[in-house]
Amino acid sequence: MIEVEIKVKISDPNLMRKKFKENNGIYKLSLDHEDTYFNMPEGLRDFKQTDEALRLRKSVGFLKDNTSKPHKTNYYITYKGKKIDKTTKTREEIEIKISEIEDMKNLLKFLGFRDIFTVVKKRELYDFMFDGARIEALIDYIPILEQHFIEVELMTESVDDVEKSKKILFQFLAKFGIKKEESIKKSYLELISDKLKGL
Repeated sequence: MIEVEIKVKISDPNLMRKKFKENNGIYKLSLDHEDTYFNMPEGLRDFKQTDEALRLRKSVGFLKDNTSKPHKTNYYITYKGKKIDKTTKTREEIEIKISEIEDMKNLLKFLGFRDIFTVVKKRELYDFMFDGARIEALIDYIPILEQHFIEVELMTESVDDVEKSKKILFQFLAKFGIKKEESIKKSYLELISDKLKGL
């Protein structure tokens, strides 16, 4: 599958929550994500150079206004191919649900994969129907960046449908006063790396 994804910075998450509600956005759940990224074994290709990513994710889902309902934890291993677009984070994605994250971490390390960095994300997931498409929209907070973002995404099976999906997503964001030029191509890992280099 190809994930067509657009990310932008926002300054006021409460205003965006209000706008989501006014535009028939359906709050699904909140998520705490702990994403550990790996690089290939020494001497093989470097994911930083090839613009690929291999990630282990611990995902804890909960409803922010319902403390009585237990949190649900899931684990995933995800491969992301190099970005295939100049303005968005569109790339091929393969995601597999796994039952044991620590065993998978150990397996990767035994095979020589290198643990690079762990990114913590606080997220709220919303669903929209727009222009005949079901759009997932996330309000993200990245503690290490001290910054809020919005991510919107559509999944497609063909590269031929990427431009159509991008057009739908940019039109969707325009409803919230977000312009195409505000799109951020860098991943959270890349943004964090840039910040740490500047310290």
